[in-house]
Amino acid sequence: MVQANMDRRTFVEALGALGALSIAGVGIGSQPSVAVAAESAFPPPQTGKPVEAKVDPKTGDVSVNEDVIVRYSGCVGCYQSCGNRIKLDRATGRVLGVGGNPYNPSGAVKPLPFEAPLEEAYRSMSYANGAGNLTRGTICGRGNGTLDAVSQPGRITTPLKRAGKRGEGKWKPIGWDQLLKEVTEGGKLFAEIGEDHDIEGFKAVHDTVTPINPEQPDLGPKSNQIIIWNTRADGRRQLNARFAQTFGTVNNFSHNSS
Repeated sequence: MVQANMDRRTFVEALGALGALSIAGVGIGSQPSVAVAAESAFPPPQTGKPVEAKVDPKTGDVSVNEDVIVRYSGCVGCYQSCGNRIKLDRATGRVLGVGGNPYNPSGAVKPLPFEAPLEEAYRSMSYANGAGNLTRGTICGRGNGTLDAVSQPGRITTPLKRAGKRGEGKWKPIGWDQLLKEVTEGGKLFAEIGEDHDIEGFKAVHDTVTPINPEQPDLGPKSNQIIIWNTRADGRRQLNARFAQTFGTVNNFSHNSS
């Protein structure tokens, strides 16, 4: 809201300052809800997210807000390999916003060279020294969905073990050490909920000699009972393929396998 006693010239000057100084989260979907320019007639903010840096429109000097961490990274929302720019609250680690990466040619017009300092990234996305907005790093709706994905209350961040009958949808969190032990050793893993049968762990299944079923030799050895279902190919596919070969299973699939 603009103050009632603001004249036209002051209003136009304030808009110019707003564009120059409030550069938090430049990019589609990452504009802050409230941005206030210094030395303008705008009222102080009541809500909104902190600005990570300000650029002096005349000198180009950069003032960084140390309470906000900015990380230039890459989006894995699809296979386009666009760059993204993540803003984090230093005190809590909470994600404040996601925007485009000005260094990445997949999402930036006139991308910056990789050796350009971070201060130059702030300047390039501002209107300092009358140069205009030189670089616009953007990211699509799926990339912006990173904010919701990370902040989703139902996001699974710890291993879950079935705590009821199959299909009941009952789960309980367990630690990583317990997960690794149970998956490796096997045993009566669900005895506490009344299931008395033994479940083979990786150690028992790791057998490249004994057939799964002697009457159906085409099924191969017991090691083929392990199925590895891969996700993205950004390093994990090679790791999974190496594990499958070492373990002795032919059942190694990527998410785009037919």
